[in-house]
Amino acid sequence: MAKDVRAKAILSSYVLLGLVMLLVLDLGFRLADNAFHITNPLDSPNRSLIWWTVNGFANEHTAPDIALLGSSLMMTAHHAGDATKLNKVQSEVSHFHSACLQDFLSEKTGQKPTTFSFAIAGQMASDSYLIARSLLVGPKQPKVIIYGIAPRDLIDNTLPSAASTETFKYLSRIGDLSDVALSARTSFNELFQFGLEKVIYTLSRRPNLLAWQHKIAYTLAPYGQNAITKNELCAPFELRKIAYSEMPDDSGSNELKIAPYGSEFEPFRDNTAEYRQRYAHIKQKTYKSQLSYLEKLMKLAKERGIQLVVVNMPLTPGNVALMPAGFYSEFKNKVGAMAAANDAAFLDLNKPNAFEQKHFADTVHLNGLGGVAFFRLLSSELALNHSVSTALTTTH
Repeated sequence: MAKDVRAKAILSSYVLLGLVMLLVLDLGFRLADNAFHITNPLDSPNRSLIWWTVNGFANEHTAPDIALLGSSLMMTAHHAGDATKLNKVQSEVSHFHSACLQDFLSEKTGQKPTTFSFAIAGQMASDSYLIARSLLVGPKQPKVIIYGIAPRDLIDNTLPSAASTETFKYLSRIGDLSDVALSARTSFNELFQFGLEKVIYTLSRRPNLLAWQHKIAYTLAPYGQNAITKNELCAPFELRKIAYSEMPDDSGSNELKIAPYGSEFEPFRDNTAEYRQRYAHIKQKTYKSQLSYLEKLMKLAKERGIQLVVVNMPLTPGNVALMPAGFYSEFKNKVGAMAAANDAAFLDLNKPNAFEQKHFADTVHLNGLGGVAFFRLLSSELALNHSVSTALTTTH
């Protein structure tokens, strides 16, 4: 009995000693990082689309006149539209300037604006707000923000919480998101993890430590045909599909290419089942939360003197029919009223007969032909908008 008590006491002392050593090492790492900046917040162990975009924006020397925000609806229109207009394959991880928007606006107004696209697949209204709040500031502040929105960006049933997106996770390492840190997390596990990261500094820098591990692997990797490189991935397609479903977004510089429309066979993809799931049940909590982030974006733009243009993106009639009865009209009315209350412009480009089946790659995404048509129509609407014209000609 006495031996058991003694063994437990020794074990407890070792556990306590280990905990003290952990806290001492963690404190040392915290002090060293704060003093010497040994971790780079832009580092990431996985090269997500937000990683590529943020690092691409960091290389821009001046602020763009126009910043594009939105989900894959805007992203695909941008890349496919430019690929078709320029007759050149475009990369989703490095193509950020919209040739369509710049050239079409130049034709309409005589002035060619500069652009930068932050449109990323899966982007929610919360992500759009955080991008504007964290990145479009100071010397990098644009004159105009064009935000392409659709109902999915507010109601997606596959979204666990605002804090679960790759954009939120990455931007939370770059800037202070304290105003939404708690409200964005809706589960006990998320809140518990957030609390641990506040107490244990090393845990909050886990992505940086993993990035260091990857850099060591790149350094030690043998050269040759199968060498590991920093920005290229050569895994088989089927393996990449599994990785995308089970692991964080990680795209190489040699992936995610979009060819000009008509250069290869592009059958229409029926993604009705996917969107039936996304629209299956409107979670009012998610809907109200994302609407509040949209309002935050509008107020932020107004406070900073940025002209915000909210664009209702084109959808096929079949996709709209999947939504609960009356929801689409309610969505447009709410977004339009919110925009009017915050001096933002609202452009409904899902107009009857403006886009045909031939313009769509699936029920929501425009193909190259549709991308060109979209930016041509958008440019016409922007050229007629006095607030936008004034903003673009104003010198900051």
